[in-house]
Formats: sequence, structure tokens, C-alpha cells
Amino acid sequence: MSVNVSFILDLHETDLLDTDRLNNLYESGLKPLLTLLYAHPRLLMGISVSGPMLSYYKEHYPEAIQILGELTNRHQVEIISNGYYSPIFPLLFPIDRSAQIETLNTLMRDTVGKRPRGLSLFSSIWDPSLVTTFQSCGIEYVLLDKSLVPQSKNSFLPIISSEQGKNIKILTVHNDLLPQHGENGNQWSVRVIKSLPENFEEARSLIVCLKLTLENFVSVREDPGFHSFIDYIESENTLIQLTIPQSYLKNARHFIPYYIPAGMHEKLSDRTSVQFANQHNSSQFPYTIHDYLNTYVQTRHLYERMMYISMLISSCHGGDKMRKKLAQEKLWEAQAGDNFVSYNTALPSVAAKRQQAYKLLNEAERYIRESKSQNESITSFDYNGDGLNEYVCQMEKFNAVVSQNGGQIVDLNLLYAGANPASSLSRIERFDGVNDFYNRGFFVDHLLEYDQFDSFLQNKNIPNTLFPTCNYEEKRFDNKRREIQLEAHGNFSSMKLLVSLKKNFNFSSNGVSVQYILKNESPFSLKGIFVVELNLTQTHFEKDMNYTQYEVELIVDSTKKAVDENSVFKIDSGLSLLQISDKADKQLFLFEPNEESGFVTSNIAFRRDVGSSEPEVISNTRCAQFWWNVDLAADRAMEKTINLSIIPSKKS
Repeated sequence: MSVNVSFILDLHETDLLDTDRLNNLYESGLKPLLTLLYAHPRLLMGISVSGPMLSYYKEHYPEAIQILGELTNRHQVEIISNGYYSPIFPLLFPIDRSAQIETLNTLMRDTVGKRPRGLSLFSSIWDPSLVTTFQSCGIEYVLLDKSLVPQSKNSFLPIISSEQGKNIKILTVHNDLLPQHGENGNQWSVRVIKSLPENFEEARSLIVCLKLTLENFVSVREDPGFHSFIDYIESENTLIQLTIPQSYLKNARHFIPYYIPAGMHEKLSDRTSVQFANQHNSSQFPYTIHDYLNTYVQTRHLYERMMYISMLISSCHGGDKMRKKLAQEKLWEAQAGDNFVSYNTALPSVAAKRQQAYKLLNEAERYIRESKSQNESITSFDYNGDGLNEYVCQMEKFNAVVSQNGGQIVDLNLLYAGANPASSLSRIERFDGVNDFYNRGFFVDHLLEYDQFDSFLQNKNIPNTLFPTCNYEEKRFDNKRREIQLEAHGNFSSMKLLVSLKKNFNFSSNGVSVQYILKNESPFSLKGIFVVELNLTQTHFEKDMNYTQYEVELIVDSTKKAVDENSVFKIDSGLSLLQISDKADKQLFLFEPNEESGFVTSNIAFRRDVGSSEPEVISNTRCAQFWWNVDLAADRAMEKTINLSIIPSKKS
């Protein structure tokens, strides 16, 4: 009796900036593996590779592509597809799904000589709607982690899943059965056999798929028993019969019909219910990638931006076809799964990866705008699917998104600088020592009691400040005048004083003016502190995390002052102009209040779990806060305005 085993090497990487790492992986991993396969014809393997990695090997190691082609021709290796940039398929429009698969399949056929029939999904992120797309691209089977299939259906047989009359075969991956350190071939094969159903008559009808990375192979090679393991696999009396998926499926006669609902790898599911916590999903409903995005806000914002650019491209008809093609290529690159989720840790990708994706999306939007002359505009629609309309402002040099939730700018995409400085994190207590109960965007509003203000300035927990979490109501929207008027109400202090805040945005080609009208709607006098907060997040990460990207200068009492980048700076009054210089993206942010204000600024470091033993600093944000004293009698109001101009730096 023998059982079929298929090893699948997963080369999913799409970021080719770290060439030293790629070259080291080739020399220590892929080159020895190809040499081993070439010298041992009885060793069979599937190889799933992303488009950028295959293109890199084609350019720098053509001998590897030649050997890979020979191994494929003699049916020792099967090339398995993905999307060109290893995207998360359920997050893409169908047209982008097909385009990414077809682009990679064409490259594989041109380099290796075979068109793939199977597909490996990024972190097994699955949705039944993918079936029709995959079949239209000639994909016959998909590899999915076993955690997506109930134990009763997980019997080491291929599954047939249907959607809208289309079928696809699914092979489950059982990585718990990978060879362990120090385990010889006989011990491993016994463990594999013991895991199989006892009542199945013909074990050779079963298949065990195992997925490994180059790092896995490098560590296995260093195991003292590696060569004896190879000898065991090649022996005549082994319990293991190596195969490749396509050869196995060609002769398979036993299939299990089962509809697999949307889901993803167990590692991702365990990271979904609570931010950065590892908690097993005990409910009867599987988590999906959209549940994951709802947990990690900044990752969801990147997804929303990606969908908006996809919509722009798909609705662009006519114009310069070459620029539209360039926009599509930038979009596909931004769709790489590694920009959203870390493949190895199942944690959200770090801020550096997100900002790289924003840069690509900004380039895509710039190409689309250049392909067909477009006027500046503001549109209102449910941009993020929260049930409330957002306002997408397409200005000449930037794209801004204003949310009714908090009444703030949550995205500020600088098209020519290629960054999104409004994509700031919020603090989490177990990493940063304090919790932020709101999103840190541009023009975040706070109304504080006097005894809260010192704690607020010291960045301590203030869970009940008024307005940052309010849902603002639209009072007026004028596309032609580029004006948005919002209003929020709330109860202030322990006296529950009714307060209203009108917030008027007026956009121009160079920036935005925000007018505030704070009114005491109660019959009693109101005293406190009104704060307007702006957060500019780090967008460049070439330097270490002690690097401060923003220089702060201001005019106080007609005197120019520079701010120490590494300390907290505070004044009680007199600020008339604030200039924040972005040293990396060569932009100036000029803030001018209509009345002199108090001011405080500091640099906030955000720590997160990145899979290492201790949380690490992954991003910094320059936080700037204007503030004024509030002393309003009943039914009285105060008005404040802040003008923001965004201009290229003279140093650029």
C-alpha cells in the first residue's frame, strides 16, 4: 500500500527591492533544489511562482529557467499559477482577477513552455465567486488549506466545488504533515499513513499535499537526516509515492462534492477577531478577508483606495490607451497580497508596505487623469461601505476623502509625491501604553474640559472627548463650489450641555479651508478647550525608525521658531502660521488659523507585533494640535478657520 504525496514549493514574493535577499534565496535555496531534482528523476514537485520572481530569475538566472523547463517537459515538475502579483483574489474586480492570471500564465508558457492548470491562492483566501473566473482562465484545480474544509469532508480526496454551473477541483493542503526536524523518512511516512482514513480501501486514491517555502527547504537541507530522507523516498519499498497534482488528477476517480464557503487560512482567521491577538474562531461561521479588513482599519483604507482606482480605470473609455495600460499595471502591482497581509505572520503588512502600495495607486490615478482630461470635482457616495456617504475630492495635485465618521480627512493622496500622509495609525494600549479611541486623520476635532487638557497634551487615555467619533450630518454639498458642510451634536461635560459643531470644507487646487462654528445650545454657560488635530504619518522608510520625516517651523508673536524634532513643543497662545516640511516627499504643508491659537506638537511612535519576540516601532506620526479657550454663554457661538495649503518644496 502506498499513498500519493505532492510537495508544492510556494514562491509568492512580489517585492523585488531587496535583491540581496533574493540572490541569497536563489543561491541557498532554489539553485540547490533544482540541482537536486535534476539529479534525482524520481523526486517530483509542484512549483508555484509569482510573476515578478519568475521575471527576475529569467533576467538574472536564465540557467534556472532552462533547467525548470527541462524538468517540466519530463513531467518531474509542474508549474502552478497564481495571479501575476500574488493578489488576494476576492478583493479584486473579476476583470483584474482574469488579467493577473492570464498575464502570469502567458509568462509561464513563454519561459517554461507549459501553460499551468492549477492555482495556489495567497494564504488560501477563498470565495466561491472565484470559480467562474478560474475556469474561464483554464484553471482546473486550486490548492486550499485544510482549515477551510470541515473534518468530515477532509478525507485526502479531491473536492469538486460548483458555482453558477461551473466546477473546479480542490486539493487540500496538510502542512501539519510536513517532515519535522530530525524525523527520518520511515518515521515521517508512518505518521502520514496514520493520519489517513482507516476505512478507505485504496490508499493510492488518496493524496496528501504539502506546501513549503524556500526558507523551509533551506532549513530541511541542513537537517542531518536529509540525504537519508531522499534515499527513502527513492527506494522501491516506500509507503510514499511522490506525484504532481496534474498527474494525480488525470487518473483520479474518487471526488467529494462540497460547496466551500468564503474563508481563509486558519492563521489569518485566528488574527481576525481582535487586533494583533491570536484567538481561535470558535463560532460556526468562518471568517472572511472582509472580516479581517474590518478589524484592521488602515488595511481596509488601502483596500478602499485600491477599489476606487479599479473603478476609475474600468470606467475610463477613450483617451490615451498607453497611459491607461500603465495605470492598470500600477494597479496590479499595488494589488499584491503582501501589501495587505504578511504572508508569514498573518498580521497586517507594515506601514512601509502600505505606503508603497499607495504610491503605486497614486501613480495609477495620475496616468488615468493624464489619459483623458479631467476637471477637478467632488463626488459624494458610500466610498467605504459603512452606510454613510463619503466625499471624494479630485483636485489637481491631490485626492482627498472626507468621512462623515469623525468629520475628518481620512485619506490625502498626493499624486505627484506619491504618498498618503493622512494614513496614520492609532495607538493600542498593549503596544503603545495608551489607547486612541478615534482615527488619527486630518482635522480631527476635540472639545475638552479643563481638567482633561493636561492629560490630553501628555498623550494619555481620554476616552470621552467630544466629536472625534461623532457621525456628522451633511447640511450642504455643492460640487461646483467645492464645498461640504457638516454638522455634529453632542453632550459636553458631566452637566450634559448640548453643543453643536458646524464644519465647512472648501477645497481648492492647492489645499483646503476648514471653518468651525461651535455653538452652545444649552441654557447654561460653557467653558472648555477646543482642539483641532492633524496627523502626518511617515511615508518613507529607507532610514531607521529614529528618522523624523517632518520639520516643523512656526510663527509665534511675529517671531519664527523651529521645533526640535524629538521633543514635545507647546505654546499657550500666539501661533499665526505653521509650516511642516516633508523632507522625503518634498512637500510643504502650510497651516494658517484665522485667529492666533495655542499649539502643541510631538512625534508619536507606533509599536506593533511583527512576528518577532517583542513589538517593534513600525511607523511614526507628526501630530500637530491647534487649540483655543472656549467661554460661551447660552445660545452663543464662536468661529475658527484653518487654511491648509499643500505646495511643492523649494528644495525639490
